[in-house]
Amino acid sequence: MSRRGSLPVLRHRGFAAFFAAASISNSAAWMQTIAVPALLFDLTGKATWLGISALATLVPQVIISPYAGVLADRVSRRLILLITQIVSMLVTFGLWGMYVADALTPWRIVFLGFLAGLAGGFQNSTWQAFIPLLVPRSEMLDAVKLNTVQFTLARSLGPMIAGLVLARWGSGVAIFVNATTYLLVIAVLLILRPRETATLAPEVKVFRALGDGARFVWQNLPLRTAVVAAFLSAACGQSMQSQAAAISRRVFGHASKDSAWLLTALGTGALLSFVGWTILGERLRRSRQILLGQVGFAASALVIASSSSFTIGLLGYAIGGFSHLTNSVGINTLIQGEIPDAMRGRMMSFYLMGIIGGIPVGAYFLGWVGDAFGMRWALLGNAGLLVLALAWLWGRGWLASMDITTMSGHRMDGSTAPAR
Repeated sequence: MSRRGSLPVLRHRGFAAFFAAASISNSAAWMQTIAVPALLFDLTGKATWLGISALATLVPQVIISPYAGVLADRVSRRLILLITQIVSMLVTFGLWGMYVADALTPWRIVFLGFLAGLAGGFQNSTWQAFIPLLVPRSEMLDAVKLNTVQFTLARSLGPMIAGLVLARWGSGVAIFVNATTYLLVIAVLLILRPRETATLAPEVKVFRALGDGARFVWQNLPLRTAVVAAFLSAACGQSMQSQAAAISRRVFGHASKDSAWLLTALGTGALLSFVGWTILGERLRRSRQILLGQVGFAASALVIASSSSFTIGLLGYAIGGFSHLTNSVGINTLIQGEIPDAMRGRMMSFYLMGIIGGIPVGAYFLGWVGDAFGMRWALLGNAGLLVLALAWLWGRGWLASMDITTMSGHRMDGSTAPAR
């Protein structure tokens, strides 16, 4: 975090409006993230179904993400976000309609998650690439950091509100509220006027553009490490969010809906991380910051597995939230700060492929091992795998490469040159 803090960037009205609308909408999305897995777990009693649901939602995003990155570099990012928000809203209203009609089945929930994943595949990298266009270039990294905090606010507020809504009104209200909040983001997108940026030439073929982006990532060790670190944090850290309903029931003996409080603790830990890094400033090198976040994920899994006390579980998820923001800000600012606008969509798509690919893999692993051997053993295995991977990355010097300040093979026109 910069010493002067990132909050002054909110004086830009367009960014402030988008920040506010996105915070509300993503908080509502986290309400649904609590409601639907709890509903699915109650319908089936199987943690494996939670893994299948995560796979159905996130695998399409992995497949689409590279092409979406090219699209984000070629056409209006604002237009892409408008279309994906409208599609996501319609899918969510469809989910709510089936719930009201008592027509939901496990496979229908999975199918609707698949449709949402298709929209998300086009949206995710575009969203990340769109943020820098709402502020002057000199304040880009502050906007990127606050965008990360916006997702953190959603992780804190959404589950907290979900716990109250689910207890009082049920899953249907949570899903309906999420559907309506898409209208806020759509309205803001209609009035926003982002700054212009260089775009990928139309004559450049999609596969060539993808190849250029892939080579750029592969030839630059810091970017390659960022993608690997994103995958690890997703598979061994964020996957515990997808299995929160099963962990609540099987580890702590609580109702699956009490996963809302576990994820509220996760969001609270992330907010504490933001406050802490704002006060301390950039006291750690980026490699140490990312290592701290990754080790924190392993510690989170160990703490959660160590006790049947729900209070200890809250502590474990809070550690995971602290680790998530610490890790995400370090990786995200490395990538966003070192790439040109003309390549931003493609670069963010490869980064997000690591995250989006890691979550369903980790969620399925936790679910399958949890069903076969017990959720505690699944969490212990999760932590062990992460520690082994980190030791390998540290020993190979990959993490240390993230302390660089410039990328090799990088021209400001967005083309690539041979790596030196």
